[in-house]
Amino acid sequence: MFRLDPLRLPVSITAADPAADGGSREIGVSCEGIEFRRSVRGVQMRVQLPFSEFEGVAVRVMAPGGCEPMIFLSLEHNDDALSVLLQATEDSEECADAARKWSRVTGRPILVADENGRLRNPAAVRNRLAASPRRKRRSALRNRRTAIRLRSQRANRSIEKNVYSGEREIIARN
Repeated sequence: MFRLDPLRLPVSITAADPAADGGSREIGVSCEGIEFRRSVRGVQMRVQLPFSEFEGVAVRVMAPGGCEPMIFLSLEHNDDALSVLLQATEDSEECADAARKWSRVTGRPILVADENGRLRNPAAVRNRLAASPRRKRRSALRNRRTAIRLRSQRANRSIEKNVYSGEREIIARN
């Protein structure tokens, strides 16, 4: 079985890559993200990706040829070539524990593959069903007049009070 421990980072592994020279690439996993190193036709390449670029920690159950089902735990990316296998095991409890740890370390959600291979976030479905419609705001402060409006209304009132129309002007002389 294959297993990477999220609590013992950084770690470097070698994975199969048919497009690379020698048919392999190096993958470095650290607390900040993933680094891919490979050589294609003599050109050295190095790609660093933060964990935020990945979709999540995917859990897939496969039973090849009627054998004992295997559980694969991987860090999924939109580009399948950038997805990283984290664990392959037959023990479901061990895999669930590892998925929680990897999710905590990477800050990405746990995704579960359905029968068609599509990845779904079971926590998002549960939260969506529990969500209730927004309440109407009935705050006492909602219709409160601001201080600026009050000041401008006071100024306008004082001008209106000083206007005398239709009256005779009295001028005091000594």
